[in-house]
Amino acid sequence: MTPDFLSLEQDDYKTRFYAGGAAHLLLDVRTLEEYETVRIPGALLIPLDELPERIAEIPTTAPIVLVCRSGMRSQMAAQFLRHAGLGDVTLYNLEGGTQAWARRGWETVSGEVNSNGG
Repeated sequence: MTPDFLSLEQDDYKTRFYAGGAAHLLLDVRTLEEYETVRIPGALLIPLDELPERIAEIPTTAPIVLVCRSGMRSQMAAQFLRHAGLGDVTLYNLEGGTQAWARRGWETVSGEVNSNGG
C-alpha cells in the first residue's frame, strides 16, 4: 500500500527542489495572516479549511510539497488530498514547516498578497 504522503527534510527540499530546480508545487496551507507574516518564496497559498472547495486549483503535473507552520496541518492536507483523488501525484510534507525554514536563516518573504497572488 502506498503511503498518503512522504516526509521531506528541510535540507532535502532546499537542495532538490528549492535550489535544485526540480519541478514541484509548494503548497502553503496556513492562514492568510500567517502567510503574509512569513512565507517561503514561490509558495501557493490555499488554507487548509479552503482545500475542499479549491482542490481543482491544484496542478497535478509535478510533485506537491505541502507546508504549514510546523508540519501538522500540512500532514492533514496531504491525507485529505490523497483521499480526495490526487492519487497519481507524489505528495510530500515539509518537516518542521516555515518555522524550521526561517530558523535556519533561509530566504523568506512577507507582506500582503496582491490580487495576482504574489
